[in-house]
Formats: sequence, structure tokens, C-alpha cells
Amino acid sequence: MSPLESVKYSERLGVIEPAQLQAVAERFDLGRVTDACPLAGGLFGQNLMLETTRGRFVLRGRPHGPAQLAKERRVASLIHERSSLPAPWPYRVSEDTAVFGWSYAVMPMLPGRSGQDLWSAAGEKQRVGLAGSCGRALAMLHEAGWATPGAYDDTIDDFVPVKDPEAWWLARLEAVRGQCRAVGALTVEDERFIDGVLEQNRAALREPFRPVLVHHDFKPGNLNFTKNGDSWEPSGVFDLFEAYIADPDEDLVRMLRIVETEEERRAFLSEYVGARGGLRAGAAERLELYALADWLVIWEYGRRNRVWFEGVAFIDSVRPHLAAARRVVS
Repeated sequence: MSPLESVKYSERLGVIEPAQLQAVAERFDLGRVTDACPLAGGLFGQNLMLETTRGRFVLRGRPHGPAQLAKERRVASLIHERSSLPAPWPYRVSEDTAVFGWSYAVMPMLPGRSGQDLWSAAGEKQRVGLAGSCGRALAMLHEAGWATPGAYDDTIDDFVPVKDPEAWWLARLEAVRGQCRAVGALTVEDERFIDGVLEQNRAALREPFRPVLVHHDFKPGNLNFTKNGDSWEPSGVFDLFEAYIADPDEDLVRMLRIVETEEERRAFLSEYVGARGGLRAGAAERLELYALADWLVIWEYGRRNRVWFEGVAFIDSVRPHLAAARRVVS
């Protein structure tokens, strides 16, 4: 797509004029825009690749509320400062809505290839290797530690401590459970099943942990990789809006759900554990709880937007994910 033409880059961003892209480049001293195109992946179409005379950048616009870009900037700085996994830094935000009608951010494009593209094109053997690379990437990300668990507070642009981690996790679970109820996505039988999983495994939440930055949507599609001999090594992480400070085990379950075979799951977990030094007591029970919470997020989104799960029962859909999460550490 030529930056010299008016282009509708996505439903969310709408039509963007060449002069608007050049205004962004001038605002951040990026030189002259020579190319622009939408970036594949993601559900919302917020991102454009900008190629200029000074490099390749990502323009991220039309945020989900006033806190999105500020939070992502804070998370990117935390990853940049405290971990060895590259983040999109500097992450620069413009609150000036005069250019587009909405605020936007500009950041350097991370090197390498999209993990989603690699995963989609890989054969069975290659996916095992990529799963291991994802495990190394997560271990690198979790170098970003914090003194206490915490949630982002946009009024101070930082993470504020959570006094009772168990109660906080349960409150987050109940919040998404309530969202499922609001769209009629849970039956009485589903509710009893959820209560049973909580009762059986809740004690594992009390095992002490060292708080780290939890991405919460950790998967190949939010990573880039570069080729190193026969393997792909992590070269960056992005899509940072859902992050918070919590138990590192929370970040394991989405990847464990996405991979398709036991070999892939074990490759991912083995590389992660090898770099992090082992899992804590009660890991199987905790992962079952975290897998339940993660599936409720996916279930609510799919049912609310009527894009997934037509004719599928919640209990039947969640049981395999709980079993896989428990089995991989047993």
C-alpha cells in the first residue's frame, strides 16, 4: 500500500491520508514516510507498519480507552529495563488527537519474523522446536520481577501493590465469571463444575512466589523470532495491554492450551523450567486453576461476540485444557 494514497488500513483505523502519516513521522523525527501497510495478526486492527528514511516503525492507534497506550508504554519500559527479552522501546505516545481524532503510539519495529507466521507454516518437528523457543522467551520475560503483586493504576502510571494475592486472583476469576453470566454463557451445571475445581485446588494458591511481569496473552502470535542456525530464537514481545504483576505460573497456561501435542507442551515447559529453576509445590493444582480462569476469558469473548463455540458445552470444552495443564507437570 502506498503512503502516497488515501488508504483504509483496517476497520478500526479507517481511512488514513498520506499527510497524516507524514505528520506522525515529523512529530517523532522519523524522517520521510516511504511505505505503510497494516500488520497481520491481532483481533482489532490497531497497528500499521511505517517505513521511513530512518527505519521501520509501528504506529498503534485508536486505543481501547485512555489508559491503553500509557499502560503499554509502562510495561514496555519494565521489560526493557528488567529483562533480556527485547520490547518495543522506546514506546512514544502522542495524546494529541488533532492528527487522527484519537491518540496514538509509535515504536521501533522489533526484528525477526512473526511467531504466528512461523507456527502456522511449521511442521510437527519444527513446532516442537518453536515451543521450546517460546519457553525460553517466557523465562526471559519473567526476569522482570517486582516486590509485590500489583495492578496498573493509570492515575500514577505505575503498578500498585496488591495486599492479598489469593483474594485478588479470586476476584479476577469472579469478575470474568460474572461477565460469562451476563451473556448467558454458563449453566447451573457449569457453575457447579467451576466451584468444584476451585474447592479442590484453591490451597495451591497460597504457595509463596516471587512476583514477575505476567503478560497474560503469551503465545507465538505476540512474539518475534530470528533464525540462529537450526533454531529460532526470541527477538521480541509485544501486545502488552493485559499485563500485570503476579504469579509467573499464570503465564504458562495460554501457551499450554494453544500447542497441539504433549511433545510441544513438554518442550515449552522444559525450556522454561530449565531457565527458571523449577516449579513450586502445588504446580499441577495451580495450573488447573489458571487454565480454568484463562478459558473463562476465551469462553466469554467467543460467546459474547458469537464467533466461537456454537453448539459446544462449557464443561466439554474446558475439561481437556484442565487435564493438559495438570498432566504436563505430573
